[in-house]
Parts: sequence; structure tokens; C-alpha cells
Amino acid sequence: MRQLCQILEWDSQFFGRKIGRANGHRLDPQQMATIEQWCADNAVECLYFLADSDHPETLRLAGNHGFRLVDIRVTLQCRVADWQTLPVNNHLESMSVRQAVANDIAVLQSIARISHTDARFYADGCFPPESCADLYALWIKRSCEGYADYVAVADQNGRPAGYCSCHRHGTRGQIGLVGVDEQARGQGLGRHLIHQAMRWFAEQPVEVVDVVTQGRNAAALRLYQRCGFLVQSVQIWYHRWAPDYSTQGQL
Repeated sequence: MRQLCQILEWDSQFFGRKIGRANGHRLDPQQMATIEQWCADNAVECLYFLADSDHPETLRLAGNHGFRLVDIRVTLQCRVADWQTLPVNNHLESMSVRQAVANDIAVLQSIARISHTDARFYADGCFPPESCADLYALWIKRSCEGYADYVAVADQNGRPAGYCSCHRHGTRGQIGLVGVDEQARGQGLGRHLIHQAMRWFAEQPVEVVDVVTQGRNAAALRLYQRCGFLVQSVQIWYHRWAPDYSTQGQL
């Protein structure tokens, strides 16, 4: 049986605070009491909880017990067979894309530092923005070094202008990070990267691809919908800070 809560060692080390997660996606009063006691017993400073948005009791309990809404998590999905029936955009076909190489990493990290400010860690308000930027810079670096199965890079004049990381789990795929350089936005690079990612998934072969974005990120939602993705679920990310931290702003 899965534990109700767990310590997140990596997050704790990275942010320098003891961080945990409440497992599962729904709560009842007894579970809420157990979670609060667990946090006290383990001196947890921040607890993550991903709630089902269609369970009112969970949302009420979270709101009444110190959990703060930091993100709306939207999961979208596309069947590769359905994507293959979409019309070809000749403008996208003319853009250059390739697999990431080691020499790209520094530039991709600079793009990552400014591309994910809609994420829950920024929205929380208690994590320093520079630490949030470092998180995504490290994430894309590790993706290029093997954490992702494939990283597509949009190339403009010999310089990386965007990226899309891809993960394969059997016949299912997952799009991870997508970022485009500020100077290259508005040119369709994001859409081109998604299409290249879908081509890669089709070659594996993968049948279904998922991607997660923030409910506040209207541009990303439009991008994925234009690429054939449909919303599958909506969940709520909550963070619960210990009283000493929840009223102090950034750590």
C-alpha cells in the first residue's frame, strides 16, 4: 500500500528546504488530519499536493487547511495516428530542426531560464526566481544528457532557438520541456518543434503522446490544440508551507 506522504529528497536538496508530497489525488477529513500530523512529525516545510479538480470535498479540505493553489495542471493527449492525418504546413516544413548535441546545452539553458515562468514554482512566491530558473536550466541539461530519449532543437543561422524534449514509455510518449528563445517567438518554431517530436514518436513507434501545461498558459494550450492534442484531465497543484514560511514570501 502506498504511503499517504513521502519526503522528496531531490527537491529538498535542490531548494534547501525539507519538501514532501501528499500521494493520491483526493482527501477526506481523516487523511487530512494524518497529513498535518505527518508534516509536523517530519518537520516538513513545504508539501506538494496534486488534487483532482472534480472532487469538491478535496478542494474544500485543501483550502481550509493551509494549502495554497499554485497551478492548474492540464494534461493533453494526441494519438499519433490522428496527428498523421493533419494537413502539412509548408512553412513549418521549411524550418530546420535536429537532435540536440552537447555544444547546444549552454544556449538551451539560457533559453530555459526564461521560458517556464508560468510554472508552479514561480507562482508559489516562496521559491526565489533564480532557483526556479536554475531548476529548468538543469532540467534541459539533463534531458540532453540522457534523461530524455530525444531532444529536438530548432536551428536558426546555426544557433539553437528552441527545444522540445521527448520521453518514451513503451507505446506511450510524453513531451517534457518546450521552450523558444524570446527573439524567435511568433515565427511558428514551437509548432514546428511539436511536429518534429510527433514524427520522432511515430518512428519509435508510439501510439499516444501526452503533454502537460499550466492552465494559465493560454499560448501553450493553443499550440498543443493546433497540433491535434485534446484535453484529457485538469488537476490542481497545491503547496502547503509550514507557518514559519507561508507568511514570509520568498525563502
